[in-house]
Amino acid sequence: MSNLMDKVKGKVEGDKSSGGSTGPLKQGSKLPSVGMLKENHPVEANMDLGTLSGKNIIVSVPGAFSPTCSDQVPGYLENAEKFAAHGVKGIYVVAVNDQFTVDAWKSKLGGAKSPLVHFIADDEGKFTKAAGMDFDSVAFFGNRRSKRYAAIVEDGVVKSIWTEDDPTKVTVTSATNVLQALG
Repeated sequence: MSNLMDKVKGKVEGDKSSGGSTGPLKQGSKLPSVGMLKENHPVEANMDLGTLSGKNIIVSVPGAFSPTCSDQVPGYLENAEKFAAHGVKGIYVVAVNDQFTVDAWKSKLGGAKSPLVHFIADDEGKFTKAAGMDFDSVAFFGNRRSKRYAAIVEDGVVKSIWTEDDPTKVTVTSATNVLQALG
């Protein structure tokens, strides 16, 4: 397993091709508006991250149900009220998975407990690619996936962003780290 993880880490660090993006998200970047993504329905898309207003958190993960992602997201669920106390209107957990998988993962993690936390299926990877945050994870997940990152976004503009160098670890993208940055 370790050898496979090293391959995935190497792809994240070395993959510069993101298929039509304007480059990876960074401080000052505007979130891409690529059309609607899926939050509550497997066919009908209803969420455009590029049009979010106010202060929001974007947490993007390589894959729903993967062990590291399933360890990372509960911190955001458990601290949702603390985020709200800092003026956060929504926490958007984005995964390059189909809506059935994302919804089942949300249920398993108890995501319905907080209306502040939204689980978004970027099933075609459109948002992830446009944001320049995809990487070649064919060896591990079978397709391109999102890098593990967390961003504070205000009115669609990235104010702060953290990206993990190793997608199998949660360090800079933890809920604790993002909360500390909010002050």
